[in-house]
Amino acid sequence: MTDWLILAGGSGSRLGQDKAATPIDGRTLLDRARATIDSVDETATIHVLDQAYPGGPAAAVVAGLARCESAHVGVLAVDMPFAADTLVHVRSALVKQPSADAWVPVDSSGRRQWLCAVYRSLALATAADSVDEWAGRSFASLVAQLACVDVPIDDSISLLDIDTPDDLRRARERTNNG
Repeated sequence: MTDWLILAGGSGSRLGQDKAATPIDGRTLLDRARATIDSVDETATIHVLDQAYPGGPAAAVVAGLARCESAHVGVLAVDMPFAADTLVHVRSALVKQPSADAWVPVDSSGRRQWLCAVYRSLALATAADSVDEWAGRSFASLVAQLACVDVPIDDSISLLDIDTPDDLRRARERTNNG
């Protein structure tokens, strides 16, 4: 069993609307995130971290850890509608290399996608305890010191996240053509 934290509390200021409620092909991004997790982890316990968890992704995850009971915590940003294939690779890496603290997808340019990853609960809690206040801090500052397994993701797998109207247009085009 894995607890999953869906990050759905952002203001969507660059997008100009609530990301979680934004539809693509008739389904909201929140519905798509839930379906993504269900498709890759049938024993998942899903926790949605919405506006009740302010201060950014790091603060939300640190607060959300109190709701988690399993040895691993998955984190998925609500604005990643095509993350299923990525998470399949991440979970496979966890099985192959179980002694790490984090399993993080890395694109072909070397960019880690921290908000579509799995973390060892104890390691994440220990990192969280290193700072008194996480509001406004970057998520990378929370997890960068963890022993990570980089999970290479090739260019055929989408790490698209929807931050702007152009990103939303690309996602809708991909859905209509895919």
